[in-house]
Amino acid sequence: MDQLLMNVMNEDESPPGVQRDSLIGFHVRLGHLAYDTIELIAKNSDSGIEITDRTRSNCAVCAQGKQTRARQPKKDSGEHAPIHQVGAVICSDLKGPMTPLDRLGNRYLVNFVDHKSNYCQVFLAKKKDEAAKKFRDFLVQFEKEFGCSVHILRTDGGGEYRNVNLFCKDNGIARQVSEVNNQAANGKAERMHRTVLNMVRCMIFGSGLPLSFWSDAAEYATYILNRSPTRGNEGKKSPLEVLTGRQPRLSDIVVFGSKCTAFRDPGKRSMAQRAQMAHVIGRDASTKGFKVYIPSEHKVIVTRHVQNLESLKGGEVDLCTTETVVPAAPDRESPSPDEASSVEAET
Repeated sequence: MDQLLMNVMNEDESPPGVQRDSLIGFHVRLGHLAYDTIELIAKNSDSGIEITDRTRSNCAVCAQGKQTRARQPKKDSGEHAPIHQVGAVICSDLKGPMTPLDRLGNRYLVNFVDHKSNYCQVFLAKKKDEAAKKFRDFLVQFEKEFGCSVHILRTDGGGEYRNVNLFCKDNGIARQVSEVNNQAANGKAERMHRTVLNMVRCMIFGSGLPLSFWSDAAEYATYILNRSPTRGNEGKKSPLEVLTGRQPRLSDIVVFGSKCTAFRDPGKRSMAQRAQMAHVIGRDASTKGFKVYIPSEHKVIVTRHVQNLESLKGGEVDLCTTETVVPAAPDRESPSPDEASSVEAET
């Protein structure tokens, strides 16, 4: 009441055609216009308003009518991560169900990304609730190989990660769960899925292999990404260079689906065939061997004994298999929308 009376008195003392009020008062008068905008208006002597009190306060009405989500950084640079050391924060996301099933019947793809180095590893799953087991497998391998200690696991609020909470508690690992409908909070893992699947589609369409080989392509894509310069790392270092201090060699990278001959032990048979026709579908980091698919036997083996590597050309794949062979896509910069939807998650 006192403030209202003061405003009336101030208005009575104002020059003709000039309104005097506090900044908050003008804020309400002018449809909750921003304070800075009101002050800019008042600087113009012809505006007809004069601010008597420049005190600012949060407006509850503005909060109800205007509030939005907190602005997210365009790049998940790690600057605001709780811990900055390599391997301390692991982000994870589950993608699926994928269509079609892969050649082993898997329908889900689970990734784990080191926040600092952008190192990524993917795991395959037939069911959503396997995510907890996949994290245990990743943790053992990652900490042992790189001498890191994982302190935080960051995921979305999906039910597939509920079973991992007890494991994290028993192992002293903190959990960070992003809000529902706020995917940017776990953006690093989700963007990694997008990057990997973009590569998968190109690799599958370019090789002419059946779509059921998408999981092999995904594993090979992460193998390549971990050894490639990464814009999110200082100096564009590769994830493995950040983790080990050594620049990885890329000379062992061959085209996905490349034809090759894989050595076959003839045993005591002098005239037995010494090699089998195969297709390269990945690398095995632990053995440094090639993962190859042998069409005549419908199986995949890991071997270092391969020769005659060559890039596949469209339409030259002879898989000797009952699976439907997808013709290689014609040369172009990116797959068509219809093709792109063939290797993707339904949700």
